[in-house]
Amino acid sequence: MKIARAAMEAVKAHGAEGYPHEICGILVGPRGLHTATDARRARNIIVDRARDRYEIDPRDHIRIQRQADAAGLDIVGYYHSHPDHPAQASRFDTERAWAGYVYLIVAVHEGKPVDANAFVADKDGGPFHPEPLEVV
Repeated sequence: MKIARAAMEAVKAHGAEGYPHEICGILVGPRGLHTATDARRARNIIVDRARDRYEIDPRDHIRIQRQADAAGLDIVGYYHSHPDHPAQASRFDTERAWAGYVYLIVAVHEGKPVDANAFVADKDGGPFHPEPLEVV
């Protein structure tokens, strides 16, 4: 997957701002190109486990989908942070994955983004496999 530098920087900034909690959002881009040109913030509705869980607010998901549709864009994937943990998909992440979307995870250690990796599932619920990530 390709991601615009500005979109990657937006994900990292969101992760740093949300630390020590997991943050989340949606990656959008031109239809059919498998390229994220923008990162749209969403609210994490998990409250009691926000340090190690996320769930995108459905209202944000609908709003972002409508904005993307109106602009002729697609949702190409989702992002979230792992505070003080590696940028590797957890079992929880994998079990909740939808096939065909890219899942970008940014590791944030002591408030600073340090690593990012992308994953794709071939079927809903995983398993995930690494997706090459190219910042353009």
